Amino acid sequence: MQKKNLASFLLVFIALSFILFIVITQILAIPLWWIFGFIHPLSSIGLPTLVVKVSPENPLIPNENITVTVTNSSSQLPVEDAEVTVQKDGTEITLYTDSNGQAFFPYFGEVTVITAQKSGFASSNIVAIPTEPIGWVLGVLSSLGTGIVSGLVVAFASEKLRKRKARITKKKASRKFIEDSENLVAKAKI
Repeated sequence: MQKKNLASFLLVFIALSFILFIVITQILAIPLWWIFGFIHPLSSIGLPTLVVKVSPENPLIPNENITVTVTNSSSQLPVEDAEVTVQKDGTEITLYTDSNGQAFFPYFGEVTVITAQKSGFASSNIVAIPTEPIGWVLGVLSSLGTGIVSGLVVAFASEKLRKRKARITKKKASRKFIEDSENLVAKAKI
């Protein structure tokens, strides 16, 4: 009996985990790299990591100049000739850092993901501009909340209108019945 309960629990746990994963990645559109960013490949253990910083973090206008700075996590020194990858909607451009560990590109006006790599270093952190996807999540959740509230208001108002219409129809039918009854009584008196 205990094995059956454990198997049922595991099945429900797996099903709920899968549903939660689908909701997070597909409905809320949160990228996997943001969810699992804490996981590093085992092959890079012991290697210094590339640290990517972007300025400005929240660019305001398209074509604003973005500065990417790549440093060594151990020494905090700039890393020259690091390959910087800039991605937007499947479009990818590759830049290389200068002697100051910097690369530059114009902001595309949309969410842009930036990473860096270089032989002898572990993978860099992943940076998205404008800032991390928490803004996306909040936007999606607020849209979802607005949709639910709007749906409930419309459903409530529709039900109220339906009941009001039914009451009016019932009153009209009652008045018609009374008028017909009075007419019959009046004809019967004649």
